[in-house]
Amino acid sequence: MNQFLKSLLPAVLSVLLAITITGCGTGAENAKPEGAVKIIDTIRIGLAPDEDAAAVLKKYGPFIQYLSKATGMKVEPYIGPDYTATIEAMNAGHLDVAWFGPSEYVLAAEVVKNGVEAFAAAIQAEGTLAYKTSFIVRADAGINTLEDMKGKTLAFTDPASTSGHIFGRYSLVQRGHKPEDFFRQVIYSGSHDAGLLAVKNKQVDIAAVSSRKVPGFIKSGLISKDDIKIVFESVEIPADPITYRKDLPWEIKDKIKAAFLKNTPELAASLEGTGFAKFGGADDKAYDLVREAYKTAGLKPEL
Repeated sequence: MNQFLKSLLPAVLSVLLAITITGCGTGAENAKPEGAVKIIDTIRIGLAPDEDAAAVLKKYGPFIQYLSKATGMKVEPYIGPDYTATIEAMNAGHLDVAWFGPSEYVLAAEVVKNGVEAFAAAIQAEGTLAYKTSFIVRADAGINTLEDMKGKTLAFTDPASTSGHIFGRYSLVQRGHKPEDFFRQVIYSGSHDAGLLAVKNKQVDIAAVSSRKVPGFIKSGLISKDDIKIVFESVEIPADPITYRKDLPWEIKDKIKAAFLKNTPELAASLEGTGFAKFGGADDKAYDLVREAYKTAGLKPEL
């Protein structure tokens, strides 16, 4: 592990305490918003734990470096033990920015007391798969259709995962199948890679995982292309929203937003290997489909 990763690992292990802030008066020319300006020199950003923490940190290390350079501030990454940990950290004021999956964003919008604001959306790199829930089985399992999955064992990833649970459940309910009745057993593996390994090791028959994760897992050797197959997929899922706390000073918001929305060669280079190419604008209405998925699946966005 290189020195850069070693220096970042302590930030992964725990959510840092809220940083000390100081205020000073604003002039009349600064109309947004009224009140004191908080002096912040560190951005604390939460990343989704869709793989183990070390893998996420390695993958996004160059982007963290880019973000620090583009904003002129120190950037501290946080990868929680599960998806809801990031939401809880933002709710407690321990994070400033979070790269959420769509369902985590809808959940955060419901529960974070000071509010969250989506300001950018992650755009997938050209040639990557559409963002869906893929139901994956072993190639030799004799499971070829949705109906063949009846009575088998299924691993979702995490209750708050968009592609690893919410849209998977939504797509099944749309077809008239409540998972707890349709499958012999439903478990939560904790992550997409853990779900695939559970299929590989014959611990479960089916894993519901992100379609965009599968090529990387095959490339890394986690699982062989010839050993698995996709038998069912959900509708396409909206892009990942990038959010910040609504109560951040507008000057900090402007710096962060500009860093994400600058489509520069430096940004593109920092995202290589993540499956994303750049960021576009975010629209809260795009996530109404996620709210519909929650409703149709009989779920409520809650921690």
